[in-house]
Amino acid sequence: MARPHALFRLGFPYLKTIGMRRTTNYPVDVAIGREGRVYVLCQQEISANTGIARITLDDDFLGQIGSLGKGDGQFTWPVSIAMDPDDNLVISDTALHRITFMTTEGEFLSKWGEQGSGDGQIDRPAGIAFDDDGNLYVVDSLNHRVQKFTSDGKFLMKW
Repeated sequence: MARPHALFRLGFPYLKTIGMRRTTNYPVDVAIGREGRVYVLCQQEISANTGIARITLDDDFLGQIGSLGKGDGQFTWPVSIAMDPDDNLVISDTALHRITFMTTEGEFLSKWGEQGSGDGQIDRPAGIAFDDDGNLYVVDSLNHRVQKFTSDGKFLMKW
């Protein structure tokens, strides 16, 4: 799926824009859940707006989940968001060298990742995507490779 780099023009010809600057400041990626909600990953260094804005296609703001920081459910430099097969949010954070799993309501589920260059270690994870078997592909930026993991972080392969 292509990733938008601007928020949002829906339909052709232009029909409407969703997401307002006050709720989707510095958007970098989006994921759309089965229930029709739009999850907008926002990043701004040293900003309270770092996190995930939840909005509907009717542009109703449903609140933000996650926040700036290093703890569970927090992000420092998030760059990619995806929905896992169970409709949970998965976020890659390049600064923290980790992958975080959260529910669509903002409950922290798990995180994994260790900085390094060995098999299963990651250095500045960027783009993420799931395959049909629920395995996660992670663009391992500074190691110049793609790695494949199970959803719980078990290394499977690299290239």
